Amino acid sequence: MVRKYGSDSLGRGDIEADVIVLGCSLPGIVTAHKLKRKFGDTMDIVVIDLGGPARGVSKCDVVAFLDEDDRSEGSDTDTQQPAEHSSRRYLLMYAKEFNITIPDAILTPAAAPSLHKLFEYNNGSAVRSANNFHDFDYLSALERFELGQYQRQIDESMRDLFRVSKYHSPAEQKKLLSYDQTTMESHIRGALLFPTSREIMRNMVRLVCGVAPDAVSVLFYLHQCYRNHSCREYLDGNNTRFREKLLGYCRKRLAHQLQRSVADITLSAKSIKGIRTHSREQVILETMKGENNYVCRLLAMALNPDQLRRIEMEPLLLSDSESRIVESLTPGRVRKFTVQYETDFWRVQGFSGEILSVRGPIVWAMERPALCATGRGKRYSYLVGYLRAARGDGDKRDSRREVTEQLVRLFGERAADQLSYKESEIEDVFVPKCGHYVALRRWCRQNSGGVEWAPLDVYQDGDVAAALEAGHAAYLRVASALRPQAQSFEDVAAAEDRSDISGNLFNRLLAKVNIVSGASLVAYTTAAYVCVRLVKSYFART
Repeated sequence: MVRKYGSDSLGRGDIEADVIVLGCSLPGIVTAHKLKRKFGDTMDIVVIDLGGPARGVSKCDVVAFLDEDDRSEGSDTDTQQPAEHSSRRYLLMYAKEFNITIPDAILTPAAAPSLHKLFEYNNGSAVRSANNFHDFDYLSALERFELGQYQRQIDESMRDLFRVSKYHSPAEQKKLLSYDQTTMESHIRGALLFPTSREIMRNMVRLVCGVAPDAVSVLFYLHQCYRNHSCREYLDGNNTRFREKLLGYCRKRLAHQLQRSVADITLSAKSIKGIRTHSREQVILETMKGENNYVCRLLAMALNPDQLRRIEMEPLLLSDSESRIVESLTPGRVRKFTVQYETDFWRVQGFSGEILSVRGPIVWAMERPALCATGRGKRYSYLVGYLRAARGDGDKRDSRREVTEQLVRLFGERAADQLSYKESEIEDVFVPKCGHYVALRRWCRQNSGGVEWAPLDVYQDGDVAAALEAGHAAYLRVASALRPQAQSFEDVAAAEDRSDISGNLFNRLLAKVNIVSGASLVAYTTAAYVCVRLVKSYFART
């Protein structure tokens, strides 16, 4: 599959290939898998692994990742069922290709109508809710109104920006850049009045993006909502991405199968010192002294930004502006907890196990679904969820005592009788600095001097479907550069965006009505009325 040329007296020589995929991230191994299937017999394709096994892949079999109740060969979910947004479409497409079944608990979670959810206020008091969290029936009327209107505004802005059939005028481009330069924190403060409403939205942004709202642009958050079809589909509803990020079910299985598929074309390298071009026709990957260099016609860059920063890139391949984008990318971090119990005692009390809290340390939690389809009953019960962000990067302390106190406060003393407790960190998506998201998207859609940037791993564990999509898009771009006539209709059609979620003018106008805008309108109207009365009084005296 690969060739060596130019060997020296010690037998060392450069390794040459037509395409090199640098990095064993999920987008990278998707790209390599598709290229191997299409061109494996006629081209030399190599994957360079810089960091051991791919993310989510164990050196042993995938079942080592699973608890005893999760080990199964299938579920009763049909992987051919339609998906209405991209967070499901690519999961289904690749699950079907590898014959991996996805449980209903991830793909189409259904709430138990007879069980209640719990919302916890900042003072520790809890309220039952029989509906979705996004209905906000646990809040006061004014808080419910402003949060409902704010989510309507988010959805309408998302539909207005990302309609597939829409032509973006210069005014629309200006609006796009304005959203990119505005933080979610300032957007929340400008639209929401009550502290509880603001804190709920801040927690939602942290859970979706893995960073604080003051580090997230409105445009980035709107795009995350677009990929999930609506901002109302995160805390509950069809929150496939949210549950997959927490459970890691699809990532483990897909990464395992993809890694096996490209194992025979994967080479290990200790490090890459620099990347440069030769006569604009070859890309050369320089290694440390004493190791083989790698030479290719086209390089698919599938490293994450942290790995990319350690490589010296030729300016033709990575400009100064693009380098600044890489340096400014912030890795998202969310902390996950798992508590094991003998029984699901919360169901006896009439609760589903779902928790939403503005107090913490638990921010959002649910009963871990049974992912086994063998018909055997659950042996143990679990609560899993996200914790409030750590106070600093070095704060790795265990929050078991605080979590137990919160669970006892919500469910009673039985919540203290735990069989086990575990915390772990989920590496979420890389978040671009405000004002950089538009440039990042444009950069990842271009080929610079033989380097394809589409599979750049800015997703980590935060968005498996987006990582699959990025790998598929990179495959199409590489295939088009190598042999345009080789692309199949199925490959191209799979990448087409079919989620044309158009809105209407009435909903957009209605979404702008909220308490803050209403209070501003009353204030301006009152000021104008007073000014008119003063002017009239002045002229009446003269």
